[in-house]
This record gives sequence, C-alpha cells and structure tokens, in this order.
Amino acid sequence: MPKTQGVAAVQRALAILDTFAGAGSRSLADIAKITGLAKPTVMRSLVSLDEAGYVVRLTDGRYALGAKTFQLGTTYRANFNLEQHVLPLLQRLSQETLESSAFHVRERDSRLCLFRVDSPQLVRDVARPTNLAPLDLTSTGQVLRTARWTDRVDDGVHIFVSSGIYDALTASLSTAVFGHDGALVGAMTVSGPIERIRRADLRALASRLADASHQLSLVLGAQLPREVGAPRIISLPSAESGSP
Repeated sequence: MPKTQGVAAVQRALAILDTFAGAGSRSLADIAKITGLAKPTVMRSLVSLDEAGYVVRLTDGRYALGAKTFQLGTTYRANFNLEQHVLPLLQRLSQETLESSAFHVRERDSRLCLFRVDSPQLVRDVARPTNLAPLDLTSTGQVLRTARWTDRVDDGVHIFVSSGIYDALTASLSTAVFGHDGALVGAMTVSGPIERIRRADLRALASRLADASHQLSLVLGAQLPREVGAPRIISLPSAESGSP
C-alpha cells in the first residue's frame, strides 16, 4: 500500500510551531530561517495560527505560542499514560527479537522495572516487573548510571551489552530513553540466554532496540531527528553476580 501523503499547509504550520520549542518568542525572520520557508508563506501561516489561538503576535512584532497550545499541553499531561506508550513498543520488540524486553527507571541508588514482556520462547530469562534492584554492572544499570543526553547528540544511540551478571546464563542489551529537555527517563532492555544472544546477530538486535527507544523518546518529547542512526555497541565486562 502506498504511503499516504500529508497536507502541505498543515506540515508547514506544524514546522512553524516546532520552532517555538525551547524559545519564548520568534521573529518572522527567525521562523523563516529555521523552517526554510519563504517569509510570505510563513506570514500567511502565522495569520491562520493567530486566528485559531495557537500563536499570538506581541507588541514588538515577534510571535509566541498562544493559549490554545497551553490548553492542549495541559490536556496531554492530564491524560498521559506511560504504560500505553511503553508496553506496545516492548511487545513489538519481543516479537521481533524473540527475547524478553523491559523498561527500567532509576530510584535513587536502585533501579525499578516498571514494565516487562517475556520472550515467546520456552527457554528464557525470568524476572518480575516492579522488582527493585541495585544499580549494578549490567547493561541496564550502566545506562541508568551513566547515560547523558550529550552522548546521544554527539555519538548517536549507545547500546550497552552485558553477560553473566544476573546469572551465568543471562545476557542483556540496554539503551537510554530520553524526554523533554534531554532528561533521562529510563532504560529499555532486551535480555535472554547468553548462548542464544551470542549466536544472534547482535547488530540486528541493537538496531531494533535503538529504534524502539528512539520512538519512545520522541513520544516523551525528546528533540531528536525522526530517523534513528546506526547504534554504537559498547560491551561491558562480565561479572559473577547482579541482575539484568
């Protein structure tokens, strides 16, 4: 089925609204430069957005977001349910990789598994969601302890890989999920038996994990390109004890 094309006028209007992210106000020249649109085109869109309440023209001639965007943001926050966004991505990730997938957040010096989808295979690693565990040397712990927005911007998606830390049979791949203003929201992880992970195409697993975390970061407000680049795989030392 051919991809449905968007409406050009709507796409231009949304591109204009995007220019206000992180900025209090913008001049007509600023918006035209950022979007690459001609000033007359920008002006026509701004007039329509102003009439609808999405932008407002200030006394100095600059433009700022209008009350309608605040209303939408308030409604979004009131109705936002993290589970509705995370679980479908984890389910798809487990279907694609045939391994278990999970989403962890940091709680002081510990990590908490909020959501988990088990591998569809009979032989799999077993863990319970909501378990509180220390920030150990696993791939998940490494992400929650060290992931920085600047690393993502400079080097792309970092995928940490660890093995033998939860137990002698378990390996995992983890990467960071970011939100608004580059804040670290949590870690997305794929885990399974070491021997199966070793035989698997590690770059293919990393690519699927990077794609899922990228999509979730976009949903959570991270300012990232729509397309995700090739992930950078970072292997961690093995250990005798810990958790995946």
